[in-house]
Amino acid sequence: MDVISDFSTCSLQDTPFRRRSRVAPAYRKPGYDAAFDATTLWMDAVWQDGAVTLTCPRLNNLAALLKRGRLTLDGRPVRPSVRNFYRHSVVTLKSPQRPESVALEIDGYRVESSVRGTEPERFRDRNVIVTMSRDNDLVWIEDFARFHAESQGAEAIVFIDNGSSGYGVAELQARLERAGLDALVLRTELPFGPRGIKPHANSELFLQTCALNAVRLRYLQEARAVLFCDIDELVLSRGEDTVFDAAALSRFGYTRFRGVWRHARVAPGTAVVRHADHVFRRPGEAPCPHKWCVRPSGPVGQTQWRPHSLEGFHFNWLFDSSAFTFHHCRQITTGWKRNPASRAGTAMVEDLSAAALVQRRARGALARPAPSRLRRQVGRLAEAASRQFFGLTALRQLTTAAVILCCFSVVLEEALDNDPPQQEIYAFLDAVKRVSQLDPF
Repeated sequence: MDVISDFSTCSLQDTPFRRRSRVAPAYRKPGYDAAFDATTLWMDAVWQDGAVTLTCPRLNNLAALLKRGRLTLDGRPVRPSVRNFYRHSVVTLKSPQRPESVALEIDGYRVESSVRGTEPERFRDRNVIVTMSRDNDLVWIEDFARFHAESQGAEAIVFIDNGSSGYGVAELQARLERAGLDALVLRTELPFGPRGIKPHANSELFLQTCALNAVRLRYLQEARAVLFCDIDELVLSRGEDTVFDAAALSRFGYTRFRGVWRHARVAPGTAVVRHADHVFRRPGEAPCPHKWCVRPSGPVGQTQWRPHSLEGFHFNWLFDSSAFTFHHCRQITTGWKRNPASRAGTAMVEDLSAAALVQRRARGALARPAPSRLRRQVGRLAEAASRQFFGLTALRQLTTAAVILCCFSVVLEEALDNDPPQQEIYAFLDAVKRVSQLDPF
């Protein structure tokens, strides 16, 4: 049976090769192995700026398969560069022009996929939500979309549907657009992944992270700001700025914030519980993990995206903001990702709904003065340099920082001595180059 997908996915299903789990059996819940994605080699293949990027579930043992086999772009052999992250891997293949296909040949087997191009103009300069969903009620989806369009200024949404069976793309598109969002609905039927036992509860939930980075590459690099959140979450501003404005207008182009659980008491026989029914909280309940909003063209735009942070950026905690929060609505769930049951017998306190809090929020933020032309130019240069720096591996970041610090020290010393610093800087950079050639990283 053909798998429905709007991604250029490559599967090992018809080969003997399988991904092995890194989680020890003692930390696997019942059904773990069945939910584990052992056969997806890469989820998407995208060409941009002289390279094909394969976004993969974390390769684990399959990294050796890529290096031992023969990777080709339109039949032309290429050498892979592999970077492993927490839940995904990124494989880079140099290609001056966009190829039609990418293939792996190994031990008499061949697997391949098409290669996609990028479409940054689709969401250029727009406030975009990214979410993933399966079989969530269409009423929930419309409520979620309308709330963020009206209260946060969301303009568009990339909606990744993970194999819903109760409705199709056309119905989803209609609901999202009726709520006020320009909608791109993408489908994939890859497994969401298994839940383990702490500390490996989420270690091998590959799909969401892969999908986030796949759509980042293909569609979102020129978006004004991107908010990632789930259908059961409603983002709230405590002040005058929207979360999109906070990310788009800040120097680093990034903000993240914690949420709170909200609960509903619904009478038996009620057709569908709604976000608006979630007006109860439990005092002392632990806060929800962070959500974030980022400007993709900003200084941290080259980092990898994860559901609760930016991976490859070591200072997420510096951007925790109290200006925003979100209501995590406990009963808005199908059990697809987690158990919806809440603690019985714990006292609940009634509070204002998310909609009521929005109505109470102060409006009319002061207009910000436009920056000067020089400041805009300096800002663009700083952002470009920062994007390149944060896109490097940790070792390259450390080396680059050391080089910059040494060059700055030379300039300062020679300035004090009233001597030109170029000769010392050139000698230092030449020494770094020789060392790197002896021990490349």
